[in-house]
Amino acid sequence: MAGDNHGPEIPQRRSRAASERLGRDGNLRTIIVALVANLIVAAAKLVAGLLSHSTALLAEAAHSLADTTNEILLGLSLRRAQRQADALHPIGHGRERFLWALMAAVASFLIGGCFSVVLALYTMRTPPEAGGALIAWIVLAVSFVAESVSWTQSFRQAQEEARHRGRSIWRHLLRSSDPIVRAILVEDSAALIGLVLAASGLLIRELTGNSMADSVASLLIGLLLGVTAFGLARPLADFLIGRSLPLELLEPLRAIVERSPAVEKLLFLQSIYTGPEEAVVMARILPATSLSTEELTLALDALDRAIREASPFVADVYVDLRSRAAVSTCDHATLKLACKCLQGFRPSGPIADTPDGHDDERERDDDLHHR
Repeated sequence: MAGDNHGPEIPQRRSRAASERLGRDGNLRTIIVALVANLIVAAAKLVAGLLSHSTALLAEAAHSLADTTNEILLGLSLRRAQRQADALHPIGHGRERFLWALMAAVASFLIGGCFSVVLALYTMRTPPEAGGALIAWIVLAVSFVAESVSWTQSFRQAQEEARHRGRSIWRHLLRSSDPIVRAILVEDSAALIGLVLAASGLLIRELTGNSMADSVASLLIGLLLGVTAFGLARPLADFLIGRSLPLELLEPLRAIVERSPAVEKLLFLQSIYTGPEEAVVMARILPATSLSTEELTLALDALDRAIREASPFVADVYVDLRSRAAVSTCDHATLKLACKCLQGFRPSGPIADTPDGHDDERERDDDLHHR
C-alpha cells in the first residue's frame, strides 16, 4: 500500500543498529512505563495541590502533564518513523523521530515551564491561604517512588545501549542520535529534582508560615523545565539540519574507500544522518582505470559491503564516479575563480623589483598555493 498517497513504497536498506532497534521493544516499553507513571503522578499532584493550596505542587502537576504529552509525542514518532520509504520520501521517514522529539521539548517548555513561572509570579503578588499539608506530603512521597521506577527503567535501557556500543553511559547520552532514551532519562531526572524543589518549598512554608518559599519553588521548577527543554532541543536541531557521523566514525570509512581497488583517488567523503542510528555515506571518486567494467562493478559492490560492515550506523552508500577530464575542468575553474578573488588583495601602489609585474604574479600564485 502507498504511504499517505505519496506513491508506491520503495525498498529501503536499514543500518544494522536501526534493524536491531526495530527488533527490540525497549523504547516502547520505556515510553509506556514513563507515560503511566506521569499520568498517575499528574492527577495526584493536581488534587494535592488544590487541597493544600501549594503553588509548587500545582507547578509539579503541570510538569507531569508536560511529561505525559512528551511520551505521547515520542510514541507517535516511533510509529511514524516506521513507515516505508516512498517516491516523495526516498530515504524513509527516520528524521520524523527528531521532529517529534523537538516538538516534545517545546511542549514541555510551554505546558510545564511557562505555566509554572506565571503561576509563581501570580502567587508572589497574591499569596494563597495555606491548606492542609498532609496529603501534599503523601503525594510527594508516592510521586517520588513512581518517578524513581520510571528513572530506573530508562537508566537501565540507556546503560544497556551504552554497553552495546562500547561507551560509557554519559558519553552515550551525549553522542547518541536516538532521542527517546535521552529524553526520558533527562525528563525523569528533572522530575525527581522538581519533586525535591516542591518538597523544600512546602517544608519552608510549613515551618515559617510564609508562602513565598512555595512560590519560589514553583519559579525554580519552571526554570528547570526551560533549561531541560533547551538542552534536549539543541542536539535535535543539528540532526534536523543534517548532521554528519562523528569524525572518529567517519575516518575509518575514509580509509576503507582509499584502500579499495576500485578507487584511484578519493575526491571527498561525506555522511548525513537520515534517522536515529542511521546514516548514508556519499563518496566522490576517480575510479581505477586498470579495471574492466565488470571488475569495477564487483569492486564497488565489495566497497559497499565493506563500509556497511565496518559501521553499524551506515544504511546506504552512494558513490559518484568522475572522469579525469571532469576533475581537471573543475580544478581549473576553481583555480581561476580563486585568482580573481585574490586580485582584490593586490596593493594599489607600485611594488619594488616588479617592473613588468611577473614577480607580482608569482607572489599571487604562491599566496594561492599556501592558501
